[in-house]
Amino acid sequence: MLRPSITPSPVHHPSELPASSVPAALDRGHLYSPTLDITSYGISYRSGDDFEPMSGAPRGDGKAFARWWNKIASINVPDYLGLRVGDEITIQHVTCTGPGTVVETCRFGALIRYPMPAGASKPHAEMYVRRRNLAGHWYR
Repeated sequence: MLRPSITPSPVHHPSELPASSVPAALDRGHLYSPTLDITSYGISYRSGDDFEPMSGAPRGDGKAFARWWNKIASINVPDYLGLRVGDEITIQHVTCTGPGTVVETCRFGALIRYPMPAGASKPHAEMYVRRRNLAGHWYR
């Protein structure tokens, strides 16, 4: 089966804050989208084209978390820190790196589909990535 041609998002220098729908911040070379408490730490950030930093997830109350997820975090966005649906990226796993494909972007992060090893019960798995390290690999 042939894969459709995918135009990757521009690759940014590790110290560059990309234009994005969500805000972008760098801390010790790691790119991420900050939450509202960023200003209390004195970390500079670039405002998002569509959103300012969102609140952190509420803890301990399942109903409050569900409201936060449904009304704030899972809102679809055109990109997450420059990642767009269809982009091929490298995921930083615990012991290795591997390929992944962006299948969805929301305020919370980018949902990535990645292949499972031969013999696994499923051909692929999915995870959200929210940060990029100095080597350009994405992780939770």
